[in-house]
Amino acid sequence: MGRPERNEMLEALKERIIQLGPHFDQAVLEETRRLYQPLLARPSERVKVEHDVPYMSDRRQCFDLYAPVEASSCPVLVYVPGGGFVACEKRDDYGFYSNLGYHFAERGFLVLIMNYRLAPEHPWPAGGEDVGYAVDWARQHAAARGGDPGKIVIFGQSAGATHVLTWLFDPVLEGAKPVSAVVLSSGTYRVAGNDVPANVAAYFGSDPSRYEARSPMTHVRATNIPCLLMVSEFDPPRLASPTFDLASKLTNANGRSPRLAWLAGHNHVSNVLSIGTPDDEVASLIAGFLRKLFE
Repeated sequence: MGRPERNEMLEALKERIIQLGPHFDQAVLEETRRLYQPLLARPSERVKVEHDVPYMSDRRQCFDLYAPVEASSCPVLVYVPGGGFVACEKRDDYGFYSNLGYHFAERGFLVLIMNYRLAPEHPWPAGGEDVGYAVDWARQHAAARGGDPGKIVIFGQSAGATHVLTWLFDPVLEGAKPVSAVVLSSGTYRVAGNDVPANVAAYFGSDPSRYEARSPMTHVRATNIPCLLMVSEFDPPRLASPTFDLASKLTNANGRSPRLAWLAGHNHVSNVLSIGTPDDEVASLIAGFLRKLFE
């Protein structure tokens, strides 16, 4: 694809994202995939891939692993996908999220893209538990794949971000949090009220009296772990507002603001689907944040 043709495709894609507006449902997800799929880079020969590496015993507790061919003491990036608590697939027929794995491996990261257990079979706090198990695996085994177990970053999007924040702060998941940084994009950090979507209730339960205690926002406290919070211009308000609330909570807890990025021209999923395409703003933002930590 020539550069003028590619630029025209990008311009049309961005215009369509604007037209879709601040909404998110299955139709928006499918169209956003369709828009970005032609722009995905081909798999890189400079990256070696292992599929379905188990980190615990359940069939869903596994990674796809992407490593630079000459990996040596690479920072480790654990990616926790979204899926509304009831769905999540680390590798699909569209080419997502392998795009993320190849892209950040090309940038010098050992990338672990994880599946995790799903509601309703595995309700709260299973997702947060699985983030902890994944980090434990990385601490024990990353070095054998060329990673540095002392440089682990977790990147969670949507429900994945919720699970990361639960692991980080909820007192039901005790223990050390041995990570160098956290990147969170448009998660659900507080559940409240009686009008909770069915997929959210499937994970957090049907008893509203338990929602406050199970909401990771409730447990946010001071932390020295650097955090990058991302929110998209066309996130629906219900998916955008929690990030601003979390930024405020962390600011008050830490006495300083976390890094907060407003992603112009993106919707709830285009921020991640754009990684590994010529629309590289989000990928470069994340890479720049992490580069400063490890340089």
